[in-house]
Amino acid sequence: MNIKIYIIENLKKQFGIDDFTFLDKYTFYIKGKKRVYIYNGCEDDIKAFHKGLYFGTIEKDGFRLSIEGAQLIARYAKKNIVEVNEKEARDFMKGFSIKRNIRGYVIIKYRNLILGCGKGNGKEVKSFIPKDRRIFE
Repeated sequence: MNIKIYIIENLKKQFGIDDFTFLDKYTFYIKGKKRVYIYNGCEDDIKAFHKGLYFGTIEKDGFRLSIEGAQLIARYAKKNIVEVNEKEARDFMKGFSIKRNIRGYVIIKYRNLILGCGKGNGKEVKSFIPKDRRIFE
């Protein structure tokens, strides 16, 4: 499987992106538990395989973006961006689900801030904010 083609196909389907030239400068690789990393460098650079940006994870039902992955592609996304109010943004960043009648992976946005990726089940959107990056008040 060509990982870059797989990612492009999923981003097109999930987020309606049609121009992927912004990804041309990146090399994609999979490491660990189907985690996809990107880096800007030559494929022959062995040391680069220990560096890079965590872009997202390959799941059974699609591609789940990391926080940074969501921030990178949000400006190109034409669908599945959920705008939230301040209370919902705080709850999402605390790791709580937010009420929305949406299915599938979505990008969560508060004003002009991209908070990350969530997954809707038709009733609520589950937060994928890692425990060590959550806020506590």
